[in-house]
Amino acid sequence: MNAVSSTQSAIQSGSRWTIADAMKIHTDDPTTTMPVIDYAFPVIDSDVWQWDTWLLRDIHGKTVTFKGWYVMFALVADRSATGDTVEGWHSRNNYSYIGYYYSRTGNGADWQFGGRVIKEGANSRSWEWSGCAVMRENSANTVDLFYTSVNDSPSESVPSYTTGQVMADATGVWFEGFDVCTDMFQADGVNYANIVEDAYWDFRDPHIFRNPDDNEIYALFEGNVPGMRGDFTIGSDEMGLVPPATTVPAGAQYGAAAIGIARLKSDSTKGDFSQWEMLPALVTALGVNDQTERPHVVFQDGLTYLFTISHHSTFTGNSTGPDGVYGFVSRNGIFGPYAPLNGSGLVLGNPSSAPYETYSHFVDPAGYVQSFIDTLPEPGSADPQDPTTYRIGGTLAPTVKIVLDGERTFLTEVHAYGPCVPNTVLYQAELHSGRRRFSYRG
Repeated sequence: MNAVSSTQSAIQSGSRWTIADAMKIHTDDPTTTMPVIDYAFPVIDSDVWQWDTWLLRDIHGKTVTFKGWYVMFALVADRSATGDTVEGWHSRNNYSYIGYYYSRTGNGADWQFGGRVIKEGANSRSWEWSGCAVMRENSANTVDLFYTSVNDSPSESVPSYTTGQVMADATGVWFEGFDVCTDMFQADGVNYANIVEDAYWDFRDPHIFRNPDDNEIYALFEGNVPGMRGDFTIGSDEMGLVPPATTVPAGAQYGAAAIGIARLKSDSTKGDFSQWEMLPALVTALGVNDQTERPHVVFQDGLTYLFTISHHSTFTGNSTGPDGVYGFVSRNGIFGPYAPLNGSGLVLGNPSSAPYETYSHFVDPAGYVQSFIDTLPEPGSADPQDPTTYRIGGTLAPTVKIVLDGERTFLTEVHAYGPCVPNTVLYQAELHSGRRRFSYRG
């Protein structure tokens, strides 16, 4: 195996998701696999496609309500604009904007679509992609919305923010403001690759939180290892503890994903989130994967859990894994070092019988996981990718619960479609003769 270059070593001061870790990924392990969704799933709103979702929360990650209402944000696209077709679904990112939903119960049954959040024309670029929404500290109703401002030509992907006020009465929720958008930071080509280095660069999905260890505000985001695409050296640090005679697989050098972090330098009490210090990545996946989307963090029992989502199609070399959520755990705070959860990093993946049924899983501090339905093959279909046999989702998947137990995770509960505060457990894991199964709980 080749040695890691000195430049590469200097840049990568964080933890690594190694090829050896990825070798341990086991699709269809019942403790880390999403349940197969009923082909007759319900659709929350037939007027829009809905995919990445996030709830209104505080700076510490806790879901909050406003005047008794739960508020959920989502990437949406009008089906009337895209076409209510397979082609329309796959073109949705070119029509995306951030919409919102509200609910009295949060149980998934009464979400109402409220419309667009950011005022038309306020975002200086074409599209609005994922981020988070935080109720400002010591504020009655001010919400800071962090998102990704995206252009196709010129190619731009810039974490940005905008501020407004949440309003509500007995009949519903609405927003005011969100009419000025400001860039947060851009890929610097030093800590994270920019478009000059990598034409397929990723730099998006800001997740804002206050770190309990130093009380400072940080942003997580998706990035790539700096350097020219495909020119990386895959050395022993990237390989990990592989079996004897294991060689660097062809194409591994094209996996260069990174979970990035930046520290806020401006005054958040005044609503200024424009000045940040870029820091080295927390976790890099050089040689393993080229995409670590929507990174987010959960603090529990003195441990720091770092989650991200990734696709089967973005693994590189001989590494492979299902579409789903992956994670890492640190016993020493946000800056690690991190170990991959379950030995491999896989926390929840799609079953092999329905490899694209869900995506964009988000883990809340209580262990509840929301995601959206992507495509679901017709039962008995020989080809789950055949568009003539699958059903498009574009709506919320069943919420599930995972238990975080040190460096292990376990899927334990399946709830209804889309709740953020599950109450009725539809299915619960039970142990029988050392094997985990789900039983109906009613």
